[in-house]
Amino acid sequence: MVTDPAVLVQPDPDASAAVTVTGFADAAKAGSAEPSATPAPPPQIVRHAVVQIDGFLTKDELDALRDTVFAAQPQFQPSWVQDDNKDYRQSLVLNAPDEVVRLIVGKVRDAMPRVMSELGLPPFPVGRIECQVTASLDGSYFRVHTDSGNSGIDATRQLTYVYYFNREPKAFAGGLLRVYDDQLRHGKLARTDSFREFEPRNNSILFFHSAVMHEVTPVGVPSRDFRDSRFTVNGWVHRA
Repeated sequence: MVTDPAVLVQPDPDASAAVTVTGFADAAKAGSAEPSATPAPPPQIVRHAVVQIDGFLTKDELDALRDTVFAAQPQFQPSWVQDDNKDYRQSLVLNAPDEVVRLIVGKVRDAMPRVMSELGLPPFPVGRIECQVTASLDGSYFRVHTDSGNSGIDATRQLTYVYYFNREPKAFAGGLLRVYDDQLRHGKLARTDSFREFEPRNNSILFFHSAVMHEVTPVGVPSRDFRDSRFTVNGWVHRA
């Protein structure tokens, strides 16, 4: 699976060339040449598109969101993954309160035309938008994973979004989002060891294709105060 568009970084002895891939069919075609007597070209590296928007909420909206989440501290529960691997993810999660869902989901839906355009995606009908709150405390992390799948609720996920908010001044370190490149060989994609890192900037939101492999680096909160943690409202945009 591949984001649209992605950037193919083709190794070159003299310079690095980059071309835009507008769909998986094009990418597969680029990576599956007919057999020939010449040596096979080196594998292509696919760098996936990411959009980060600063100032996503007004100051009043951000203050109200932060107060609502802090007041809900007793309702947070340990996070989990589908295979119940307790070493894969460490954080606390909350089913987003109704006022948070209305605010964030409404703004995410309004942002879709801009986001699709900046990601280079053909417009698609937007269906359900999932929404949860995550608190990354001291020692929290999320190992490499993808948010999409072939069955169940994961099958129609198109985009992942992550909205960041925290107390000021910022009292945590780490918690970077790593978005991994893929290697394209014979029309198939596999994660590489190369990646880009994105800062969890207060009052910013990130969008990327849900099929892309990504992780959250460990978080450090020296005070161990819940309110000093790295907070996100995160979720997934489904195709209708």
